[in-house]
Amino acid sequence: MKKLLIIAFTMFTAINAFCFDWPQAEVSKDSFNSYFGQNRGGTLSTSVIFSEPEEVKAAEDGYITVILTENSDDSDFFPSTLGTAVILSHADDLISVYGNLDAETLTLKNENEHTIDGGAIIASSGNSGFQENHGNLEFKIIDTKNKSAINPKVLMPRAEEELPLSLSGIMIGSKNNDFYDINVYKTFNSGLYKVYFKRNPIAAPYKTSVSINGVIVDQLSYDMITQENNKLCIIGKKKYTAADVFPNENLQLLGEVMFTPGRATLGLSISDILGNIKHLNYNILIK
Repeated sequence: MKKLLIIAFTMFTAINAFCFDWPQAEVSKDSFNSYFGQNRGGTLSTSVIFSEPEEVKAAEDGYITVILTENSDDSDFFPSTLGTAVILSHADDLISVYGNLDAETLTLKNENEHTIDGGAIIASSGNSGFQENHGNLEFKIIDTKNKSAINPKVLMPRAEEELPLSLSGIMIGSKNNDFYDINVYKTFNSGLYKVYFKRNPIAAPYKTSVSINGVIVDQLSYDMITQENNKLCIIGKKKYTAADVFPNENLQLLGEVMFTPGRATLGLSISDILGNIKHLNYNILIK
């Protein structure tokens, strides 16, 4: 089973590698207010947040590990903003987390109930956590062995469509944190740069990449978020923290690139989990 998890991370065509199901009714492209990996108060979101209040069910057979209250201690993976929440453990060191529940409808009263069947009702989504909209389930999956949050879309049945991604507002960031609009500046000094695009408000890409003359030099993957030195990171050619991925409220990192002297074609792309790709090319001069 662990091999299947690795395949799910690296080949998003391996649909349903696990028998998890979504914890709410059938999922469509409009089912979420926020995607995994989005900017959430200056950190990388390890959750998906649903758009409609509904009954919440267990995503798979599991053991009742923890029932959190609004006053529970917090951490990066389990912030107190989850409000009333339930954590279930599953095979292969995976746990599923159901936050922002309505305490009055909670069917699980304590951890001594031990097990729960997949599809069993846990509660209704509520308003116990901190969200911009009320009554929305916050759902996440954690690999406790590898200290990583897994993008639920990797393990769940796919929706037939995804929200369309926009690739625009391209900015080049220097090591001195100066930003250059690629539509205005076509000449750059040699050196290391970060390339950004305008952040989508709800959807987050599954992959982003940067290439020079057709050769990919960096690719970020949003299949999981790791924790290192108490910081959450997205993995590309190196581990990028929230401050790297989201330098401000408007921009999101595509990748890092070394500019060397000469004329070059800078290629940029983003894709969703269904493989829909947006791509841009820019001809630049590097001095």
